[in-house]
Amino acid sequence: MAKSISNLLDLKPLHLPDAPSWWPLGWGWISLIASAVVVILLILWIISKYRRWIAPKKTALRLLQPQYGQITPSDAMELVRQTSLFYYPRQKVAHLTGRDWYNFLDQQLGQSLFVPNETLWQQALYQASTPDETQRLVNDCRAWVQGALPPKRKNRR
Repeated sequence: MAKSISNLLDLKPLHLPDAPSWWPLGWGWISLIASAVVVILLILWIISKYRRWIAPKKTALRLLQPQYGQITPSDAMELVRQTSLFYYPRQKVAHLTGRDWYNFLDQQLGQSLFVPNETLWQQALYQASTPDETQRLVNDCRAWVQGALPPKRKNRR
């Protein structure tokens, strides 16, 4: 009897539509993916810029480490001057010498390490000093690099 009913109606088998696919994506998904890519690229750019900004400080600290070798106060001061020329405008730093230079260093650090030892620095830069004095002066340079670099925006002008 079932066969006779299907013969009478002449029904054909059902054809189901294809399952919906992920492609093409909707506008919402495309904008979400584009936003995620932009955010990731922005984060990578910021990290790269920060690494380039902090590289001179890291290099100076590495060179001022005792295990790197015996460094003289004049070498340490030259390293401080080179790193300060990277972070501060050349017209603000390049012409400074003597007491003006030491005042600049103390002003950027926020404490007095160089002006009170001005005579000791002047002697150490041009003649041999005791190992204790040498280590103290190099430690002052290391403290300046650690504490004053990179400068705040207001101090860079």
